[in-house]
Amino acid sequence: MLKRSEVYFLIDAERRYQDVTYDPNEFVNDELTITVADLDKDPARGILLLDAYVRKAQDAWADRDANLPSLQYVTKIAAIAVRILERAEGSDKLLTTGLR
Repeated sequence: MLKRSEVYFLIDAERRYQDVTYDPNEFVNDELTITVADLDKDPARGILLLDAYVRKAQDAWADRDANLPSLQYVTKIAAIAVRILERAEGSDKLLTTGLR
């Protein structure tokens, strides 16, 4: 089993991969007016991505009956959740309002 610091290390490594792979400054429309960062302000796209990766984790476990493939997806899921919190508009309010 992993220590919390090791879990955070894995999540951070995945976030670094995501940052290299998905440039927030990349334009996503022909007019060059909307960037990935603009789309990331709304957490809905990230939430849908989380749902897709949860299904992949479930399928990986069911297909292989092994923990490792599922845990690889869980690490990706955690990193996607971190990305949502980093980029979603208004997420900074969580620091003052908390989670409950």
